[in-house]
Amino acid sequence: MGNEITRGLVVLGFAILAGCRDPNMPAPPATSADATINPAPSPAANNPVDTNESVATEEERDALGVLNAINEHEIAAAQQALDKGVTADVEAFARMMLEQHTDNQQKTAALGANQTGKDAVKQRKAGEAGLAKLAAMSGPTYARAYMDAMVQGHAEALSVLDSKLIPQATTPAVQTHLAETREAVAHHLARAREIISAMKSR
Repeated sequence: MGNEITRGLVVLGFAILAGCRDPNMPAPPATSADATINPAPSPAANNPVDTNESVATEEERDALGVLNAINEHEIAAAQQALDKGVTADVEAFARMMLEQHTDNQQKTAALGANQTGKDAVKQRKAGEAGLAKLAAMSGPTYARAYMDAMVQGHAEALSVLDSKLIPQATTPAVQTHLAETREAVAHHLARAREIISAMKSR
């Protein structure tokens, strides 16, 4: 504590002397205190750390675009199901889809997903066609068709993740995201199958 006070007084003394110094007199030599207050720039400041390890490649951005087209479809289908007035387990499933696919969509977009890639556009059109078919249904018929679509859609998504998206990923951040996505998709698929089994038993 005593050293800090002494050092503070030394710095204050230089400040006072600097204010009173004759402008024609040469500046006093630099001291260790000056070096501490105004340290020389670190070499690292001019050589920032390479962050390319967290930047998705062009191929990964295209793949992430496909994933977000799937997310968009699941979100739209969930909203459609809720608007149709589904109940019980189907309603709970639709709300889970809405929440979790929205979260995944945001995380996928943050990694640089290419929304306009050829494969993403193709996936988006397929999703829109599926929604159009469901839109014509209502009641229990709709609920069963929605759950059938969820099983088929998540099974296909799991297949795409396992056969294409995950094996081709090389960027650590993308690999982690796809692995977490696969776990969620597998859970959704298992839950959808459980709900359909319960429907058949009624």
